[in-house]
Amino acid sequence: MDHYENVIAAALLAVSDRVRSAAEQAAGRGGAGAAALTAIHGWANGQPIEALATGLDLSHSRTVRIVDALEGDGLVRRRPDPSDARRALVQLTASGRRACQRILRARERALHEALAPLDDHQRDALAEVAEALVANAVSSRGDARLICRFCDTRACGHDDDRCPATREADRLENK
Repeated sequence: MDHYENVIAAALLAVSDRVRSAAEQAAGRGGAGAAALTAIHGWANGQPIEALATGLDLSHSRTVRIVDALEGDGLVRRRPDPSDARRALVQLTASGRRACQRILRARERALHEALAPLDDHQRDALAEVAEALVANAVSSRGDARLICRFCDTRACGHDDDRCPATREADRLENK
């Protein structure tokens, strides 16, 4: 590893740690709870617990415990899957949506602080590089969901074909 690779790795980790910490503080919980809320908001609302587990790269039992805690706090609710009564679908409650908005605002503030030293040209160049790195990290829909677990899907363009993770997952599925 050369100096630049090492510095890039340290910078990516510093930004990641800052975002995760801000999200966890805003959620009032550590671990995967904050990621679960933003994932449910972004792509898993109304999906089975198994989909959430896959997207968070967690075991089913660990995800059930997270959903139990979120449900206990009134942030999500489960309902039976009409197509398979053995499965539960998870949905955000109104309180869960508000909590998710707090998490996304905290994430945005953390990113603004992390990127503050960059001028517009540097930010544009970094964004272009980041899109390439994100696309390269995706080898499945599960990878895309894991990468996007803290994303503001509206900001990234998930629904209008601007999200590099979603685009790459779509491309791979349509090969």
